[in-house]
Order: sequence, then C-alpha cells, then structure tokens
Amino acid sequence: MRHRLIPAILSLVVAASPGGVAADVRLVEAGIICPRESSGELVPAPRTEAGHIRLIDESLGFDLLSRTVPTMDGLSFGFRTELEPGVSLRDVTVVVTHPPMGAAAVVREEWDDVLAANDASLNLFTFEEAYEKVPGIWTFAIEVDGQPVVTVPFEVTKTDGRNEVERACFQFLS
Repeated sequence: MRHRLIPAILSLVVAASPGGVAADVRLVEAGIICPRESSGELVPAPRTEAGHIRLIDESLGFDLLSRTVPTMDGLSFGFRTELEPGVSLRDVTVVVTHPPMGAAAVVREEWDDVLAANDASLNLFTFEEAYEKVPGIWTFAIEVDGQPVVTVPFEVTKTDGRNEVERACFQFLS
C-alpha cells in the first residue's frame, strides 16, 4: 500500500479539463481527519513550502466529511482520489492552493505522483506549525498535463466548524 501526506480544501467541483485532457481521475471523498501523532518518512518535495511531504498510511478514513476546517493543532484535511475503471496508471500533479503562507508567502504547493489502478490516493494537509493556520479558501486538485481534472475547495476558518470537529474527534473524552 502506498503512503503519502502533505505537510499541509465548501462545495465540490469535479471537472473535465479543457484542452482534451482525459478526466480519468475521480474524487472518492473529502473531509477532515482528527488530530493524531504524525509519523512516517519525510520525502523531498521541493515545490512545497516545507520542502517535503510525509508518507502516511493511505487507508486512514475521514472522521468528518466537512469542507469547513477550523485551524486546530494536528487537524488534517484533504481528499481521496482514484483512477476511473479501465485506467491502469496515470502520472499526475497534486496541487494545494491557499492564502499566502510562511516567510515566502507561498500560495501554491505541488508534487508529482503516479496513480495506479485499484489504489486510492489520500492527500492531506496537517496543521503542524502556527504559520500554516491561514484562514481562507484552500483548494486541493489533481492535474494531468497541467490541467485540473479534480478540484476540491475547503474553507479554513479560525473557529467555524470547531464544534463539529470537537464532537467527531473528542466525544469520548471528558
């Protein structure tokens, strides 16, 4: 099983891209994963703000299928995609856009990936550093040949959605 996590998107938009690029990648689901200890190998990703992504267990499930994401420590959000039936392999670029972040005011982060048949791909952003907690519209996308074929926006907020996340993530704590 492949693993991946980016150091880390209101409504769903899944679109075939212009210019003849086949939209053979589809959205499976998108949402939020409750805070948990980050583990996994860091691999270079020079077109990201941090310069790396973290490899994780891609079988993790979403705890909340919400697109409103409060800026809480350790909270992850993102999407799971897969290839359409009959497609065996596809080179893609995973793209995350967001309001300016970090000292360089980065607004677009990306890395290359290969999607394989029968292998769903999980891509997440996890709030690990204070400078990452930038409210606004964040968008996760899969691009093929520079054209978006799956796009999923999220609204990152300071407080909206916090009650839902706390209920989903901490309901057994007292």
